[in-house]
Amino acid sequence: MKWWIVGAAALALVLGGGWYWWQHLRDEPEPPPKPYTGAAVVWIADDSARIHSTDGEHPLMHGDDLWKPGGPIKLYGLPGESIAFQLVVTAGAERLDAVRVALNGLEAASTERFVVYELPMKRRSGGKNSDESLGWRAGARPRGPPPGAGLPDALIPVALAPAWANYPMTVEAGHHRVVWIDIVLPETLPADLHRGRIEVTAGDRKLADLAIELEVARVVLPYRALRTMLYFEPEDVEERVGSKLAVTQHQQLIHRHHLDTIFPLRRAEDVKRHGDALKGNLYTDAHGYSGPGTGVGASVVILGAYGILREPDATSLAAARGMLEELAELGIEDKPGERDVVLYTIDKTCDSPRSPAWRRALDESGDPRLRRLRIAHTCSEPPAAQPVDVAIVHSASYRAELVSAAQAAGKHVWVYNGTLPHTGSFATDSWPVSLRANAWIQARFDVERWFYWESTFWNDDNKGGLGPYDPWATAETFHNDDGDHMNGDGVMVYPGRQLSQGWRSLDFEGVLPSIRLKQWRRGIQDAAYLLLARHIDPDRAEAIAQSLVGRTFEAEGEPTWPTSHEPYARARRQLFELIRDRAHP
Repeated sequence: MKWWIVGAAALALVLGGGWYWWQHLRDEPEPPPKPYTGAAVVWIADDSARIHSTDGEHPLMHGDDLWKPGGPIKLYGLPGESIAFQLVVTAGAERLDAVRVALNGLEAASTERFVVYELPMKRRSGGKNSDESLGWRAGARPRGPPPGAGLPDALIPVALAPAWANYPMTVEAGHHRVVWIDIVLPETLPADLHRGRIEVTAGDRKLADLAIELEVARVVLPYRALRTMLYFEPEDVEERVGSKLAVTQHQQLIHRHHLDTIFPLRRAEDVKRHGDALKGNLYTDAHGYSGPGTGVGASVVILGAYGILREPDATSLAAARGMLEELAELGIEDKPGERDVVLYTIDKTCDSPRSPAWRRALDESGDPRLRRLRIAHTCSEPPAAQPVDVAIVHSASYRAELVSAAQAAGKHVWVYNGTLPHTGSFATDSWPVSLRANAWIQARFDVERWFYWESTFWNDDNKGGLGPYDPWATAETFHNDDGDHMNGDGVMVYPGRQLSQGWRSLDFEGVLPSIRLKQWRRGIQDAAYLLLARHIDPDRAEAIAQSLVGRTFEAEGEPTWPTSHEPYARARRQLFELIRDRAHP
């Protein structure tokens, strides 16, 4: 055998072995944390950190810019903004019982405390190849907790927490328990340094008394600085929770987080039934709403979501005409770039003849309203050549040059879902900052609209799915007949009540938020900071955005955006100071 053949074989063996071991190491979970053996302690974490109950000695226990041991919690924000942080109680050698967290002061703001609930995780999100999933490409899988660990995501208001949510809290020796605290700043809140206190007790014993210093600038935060859309099916929410009020509460919760909801609209009666949400009346005092975006209507209306109108025939054309007429009665018309009214022809079937058939049928209808109706579908082929007015492409296929070509052809391009490394993933076992990063990416690259497919996927009913399940009992929410399984996919909120016997339930006629929903809100509010800063100092604002997400959609391997919370906190602070110091009095 020639020497070069032997050498090549040896080299292939070395490289192949190296690849195997690199992949094997990537499959390893995060290294086990150093156990905590000190005294009981209360500490503060940013809203973009993910704290597991078994994290052991955590670096943030020693403080950062938000809080240092012995000092105040230093918060800042703009009127109209929602800010959040996490209070962590860590037990020492002995278990802590009956732990309560009380917030005093800050009367001018609206505050809410949530128990952070950890969902059991059987395995990491994956598929036939353990290194990739619907949430990440091969080589981009994030490190995460080991199988069997809990995934913190669901947020339960302390006033509603049942015994199984563990509030008042029991904190096992060496473990952490987390209370999430939301502070909503009204638009009328004066610029000042506002103060409050947090008292933490375990039975009759005081564990901590922490001061809060909240600096508020004078500039009001713009509502819904980014255009998004999040699908849900009202009938599913009503059936699971057992109340029509749950649908209203879901829409108001999503609106409060600066997001748009979309839902099935098949006929004029559907538009009429959801008219208050579409027009914005649902988000007023008259309907019990308080929070940002008061009276603001939908920025997007989708007719026939996921292709439910099917083929364009006399019946479906009449349904589309009726919905457009009902929308006109509400004062809602398509204004691209401001409010989108489109017909969703089909989902992820690029070679279907349905979209061109709809365009042709609308153009030949003789009805001016129907001729003006834009059509959209989800397809990740180059958007300029797609037979639609709005091409909704997967995040992994979004490229600036393809978008420019589509825009030159008079088309609009939206993004849906999210896949590492190109963007953040919506999976619960992805990087905790994923959805905050997505908002920065959307703002930095002027993505017209971001579409996430579902918020209440409590019935795993797609092909290969496992049917209805209890979302409080498992982190695994999605399966298909290709062998994919995902943690958290399609679930951004959790049912406040469940009627099925044996499933966990609270006595609440609505839905409860997730940490990922709060992360998305944080990112959209960061984008509002960026919008304000661009009007003050465009070059400085661009430099800050560039430092975070200079290159994303074309990334390969590891994400090119930061996967830890510190850079985002630093960028937000820089933008805040720019806005505060340069805004006119």
